Amino acid sequence: MTTVIFADSRMRTSGTDSDFEVDLRETIHLSNARLRVDKLTFTDSFLTTDAGAHLYFSNGAGGLDICTIPEGAYTGPTLATAIQTATGRTTTYNSTTNGITHTIVAGQGCLNDTQLQAFSVGFPTGASAQDPRSLNAVLGDGEIGATQVVWPFVRMAPFNYVFLKSSKLRCVDHHGPRGTHDILCVVPLTGGVGTQVEASTPDGVYYDLQGELSIRGFDLSLTDYLGRPVNLRGRPLAMQLTFDN
Repeated sequence: MTTVIFADSRMRTSGTDSDFEVDLRETIHLSNARLRVDKLTFTDSFLTTDAGAHLYFSNGAGGLDICTIPEGAYTGPTLATAIQTATGRTTTYNSTTNGITHTIVAGQGCLNDTQLQAFSVGFPTGASAQDPRSLNAVLGDGEIGATQVVWPFVRMAPFNYVFLKSSKLRCVDHHGPRGTHDILCVVPLTGGVGTQVEASTPDGVYYDLQGELSIRGFDLSLTDYLGRPVNLRGRPLAMQLTFDN
């Protein structure tokens, strides 16, 4: 028997467009069922700064200096300008290599996310050593010299892909980047900001659900690889969930 649920974040009972709860009018009973996701769609509304907007530098005394660029969807030249404005240091964009060069003070280099794990204090509100909310997601690891850091190839999109997840509809033998079993679908992002994103489970593929389920409501969440719900900026998320029972 096939059961189909059409979900739309605009009809949610609670939450946001990317992290919400759905209630059904009647209970659905499933026994050793299989699931696939079809016709998942939303608008790529992700800004350059969505994964993080902070730049971290060593202060030369064992602590951190932090600069933050404003929220926005940047191009290479406008990102270089924003970094220069935030730090007060000369920053240039190279259109030939798609790289950015930034002037630093000797002994006060830029820190990547791995280096930031050595710090326990000094992070801005909402950030930590494990999740620094840094601009490194788009800049990458820089090549640090005595007086400058070069980010050889930058990208304006904060995410390469996102995950559709559910704690209620957990699939057997799914192993996410953080070891979780709640991923229903991976969604590549290839079109850029403002484009319509469409995705589905591979053709002919179903994923086994865990045991006996009685569903009157369930959760859906669109997240980055760290499990953080992304910001759809008020744009809806919709999909078809097909159960083979």
